[in-house]
This record gives sequence, structure tokens and C-alpha cells, in this order.
Amino acid sequence: MRFYLCGGLDAPDWILANIVTLSSIPSAKVKVLVEYIIQRISEGVFDYENALKITTDASLGVSDAKACIAALHFMVSNAAKFDVEDHTLTRELQQLGLPKGHTDAVVRPYWLRRESLQTKLLQETLQLPALEIKAWQTLGEKKNVIMRLKSSIDYTKQETDESEDIVVCMTAEKFRVLHHELKAARALMDAYI
Repeated sequence: MRFYLCGGLDAPDWILANIVTLSSIPSAKVKVLVEYIIQRISEGVFDYENALKITTDASLGVSDAKACIAALHFMVSNAAKFDVEDHTLTRELQQLGLPKGHTDAVVRPYWLRRESLQTKLLQETLQLPALEIKAWQTLGEKKNVIMRLKSSIDYTKQETDESEDIVVCMTAEKFRVLHHELKAARALMDAYI
């Protein structure tokens, strides 16, 4: 079964294995754990000692406690990452086997802080510097394409005003294939935005 929570894929086996363990923790404690996890994602601070205390109070061993914390982190971060609506997240968590009280303990705090979670996760995403085509030309009988690219990244303000150009040389056929693949990739990205 495919889940929006998992990016349209099947749920990982380790999540399914930890649902039973997570269900053994009282829902009030699950809500506190989710708050700790949201704080960890948003501010980078995680009260690990209290989180372990909460889970060990529920008669879990340390390894089970860590697994439950990891499962909750997966649920909250993926819900924010894939922009899962609250009703969809509720339905999917219950389909995974999480009891209703536990599901509400996960969904409510997530939904209240969803936008700030998404903003923080977006800031932590790998971002590549933009390139602009400075010039291009075709050369020779085989019509090789030479492009001069300029990066918009500022490498700690170099002392000289010279910017490094990146030179790319390829055959016209490779350029057409590259252009086609870039257009296809852009269409896929636009479909998800």
C-alpha cells in the first residue's frame, strides 16, 4: 500500500515493526515526544534525557525507546516534507496500525506547526548555486557546442573582481539530449510545485 507520508511509496518495514511498540506508550506521552521532536526539527534542540525518561517510564528498553523516537521523527518530518494534510495523515497513521488516541497525539502538534517545520526543512535542503549562460558558440565541422557558464555563488568575496567561468564543451547531439532531459526534469519539478 502506498502512503503520502512515505512520498507515495510503501511504508518502511522498520516503521511497521515499531508501531506496536509505539502503541504501548500512553498517548499523552506520545504527544510530549512529538513536541520534543518538533522542537528538535525547528530549533535543533532535543531533550534526549527527558525523552528517554518518558519512554522508559512506559516500561520500554533503551533500544525500543530510541526506535519509537526515530519512528515519530520519521512521521513528523516526512509529513512536513511531503505536505501531508491532517486528515490524510490521520487516516494513514491509522492504516499503519497506530491507535486513534496516538494518531491524534501525532497529528495535532504537527498540524499546528506544519508551516514552520516546512520552512526549516526547506532551509536544510541541499541547494546548488545558480548558473547563467554567459556565452555559447558552435565550432568545427561536427558542430561542437561550447558554453561559458558563470556561477552566482560568492566564494567568500575573492580579493580580485575576476569571476571564474566554467567552460562546457559537447557535441551538438549531446547538447540536444541534455536540453531534452533538462526540460523533462523541469516539467517533473513543476508538476510537484
